[in-house]
Amino acid sequence: MKYLFSLALCLSMSGSILRAQEIDIEKLDPNMTLEKADSKGIAWFDPRAAPFRLVGFPWIGGDKVYRRLPVKPQWPIRGAVDSLANSTAGGQIQFQSDSPKVLLRVKLRQVSGMYHMPATGQSGFDLYVGGPLKQRYLATARFSAQAKDYEVTLVNSTKSMRHLTLNFPLYNGVESVEVGVAAGATIASPLPYVDDGPIVVYGTSITQGGCAARPGMAYTNILSRRLNREFVNLGFSGNGRGEPALAKLINQIDRKKLIVLDYEANAGESIRQTLGPFVDLLRAQDKDIPILIISKIRYAGELFGRPQLAAVQARAKFQADFVKARRAGGDANIHFLDGGTLLGEDADECTVDGVHPTDLGFMKMADGIEPVIKKILQ
Repeated sequence: MKYLFSLALCLSMSGSILRAQEIDIEKLDPNMTLEKADSKGIAWFDPRAAPFRLVGFPWIGGDKVYRRLPVKPQWPIRGAVDSLANSTAGGQIQFQSDSPKVLLRVKLRQVSGMYHMPATGQSGFDLYVGGPLKQRYLATARFSAQAKDYEVTLVNSTKSMRHLTLNFPLYNGVESVEVGVAAGATIASPLPYVDDGPIVVYGTSITQGGCAARPGMAYTNILSRRLNREFVNLGFSGNGRGEPALAKLINQIDRKKLIVLDYEANAGESIRQTLGPFVDLLRAQDKDIPILIISKIRYAGELFGRPQLAAVQARAKFQADFVKARRAGGDANIHFLDGGTLLGEDADECTVDGVHPTDLGFMKMADGIEPVIKKILQ
């Protein structure tokens, strides 16, 4: 693929001429080459079957599709939420294998095309190697941004037993995915989580992972690695509005250990009307499950004294006061974290567009949220 890479300024007798210089970057830099997957001698497996562990899709047991909400919810949900539920943010495949090669064969719902998020984050898988609390990044799927289907090699090494975690795309749907290993290689169950209860996070585009460069850098995936727990990512880009149907659907998720509400960025002032009823619905099903409310992160523009900063601070205070009142009323398992502190003093350097975090921003978010969750779960 050729890219408009630089401009050469050429002088002629008639004056200055600005000439576009076209460079084939894949020929010049081997690290940017798209290599054809070597599928010779590879056996393919569906990760929905044992011994693979597939997490992040609470309803997949019945619906059999990679989707974050049920195909036919009991309660009506808006069309935008229904569509975004097909994005596979937070999904993971985990297993152990001694295969010297690990491949993926993927069919996406659509081609990539976001202006502020690379295809690797929107539509790619990435791979981490290592057991609980020792996972390290190894590889990202490389494919054409115009591709709807791709087949890639993620591991090409020596035969050795490894614990593998594959993170699903953040802003695309996956029609099908197959894991390929060398024929005759061992595939074993993954090492256990600290317990089998998920942490459910409800929120916005930021929760969903916009705009991480690759899936493993969404803050829910970072926390999953650090805490050795399953996370269910219910971030719905532009559509985390605290609707009752979503609280009722969260109540359907079994064995939850913690619910995180991070939806202020989409709700705006309406959070004053929605937060109480949302929490009430969650409490109606489980009066003791810990609930963590996080106010929104600081946007770049708010650092320059724009008028909305006062409104943002007032909404954060509302959420903090809401938690204090509930605790005073006897709910000891509800907590608040000021999201405005998560990106630190250089919040303006932590987003791609003034709003959505880069990998740096997501890492800072995870750094601030991790100790709070640890304390709550202790």
